[in-house]
Amino acid sequence: MADIAMQLHIAADPDTVYAAISTTDGIHGWFTTTATAEQGVGGAHELRFPGVEEPWRLHITEAEPGKRLVLTGENGPWTGTVQTYEILTRPDGDVTLRFTHSGFPGIDDAYRDFTYGWATKFTQLKTYTETGEPAPFFTG
Repeated sequence: MADIAMQLHIAADPDTVYAAISTTDGIHGWFTTTATAEQGVGGAHELRFPGVEEPWRLHITEAEPGKRLVLTGENGPWTGTVQTYEILTRPDGDVTLRFTHSGFPGIDDAYRDFTYGWATKFTQLKTYTETGEPAPFFTG
């Protein structure tokens, strides 16, 4: 199994970052404008991307507002993988977002594409959470 692991410093408070990764409006602000996100354990996130017929669905397995969100892929190329977002408060009041996307069967072209993809999407997440200005990577 292969995992993607990264972290970034965000000059925003934990609740702002959590809302960006866990709510429909938040996900629209940095990732894709065609997403829905339910709240709490047992809920689901559904993400649509241009040129992809079926939405990718994720199941919420852990949700601790301002601290942690865990999503398990239910279909598409993320089937069986787990995305863990940990929000760690820094002494200056900002946060470190620690992200792990685990459970890939191996290091192949798809894994490499997702590694690069997350890095580019987190640039959008950082901009959105620090400025409040929507900067979605995918629109329509």
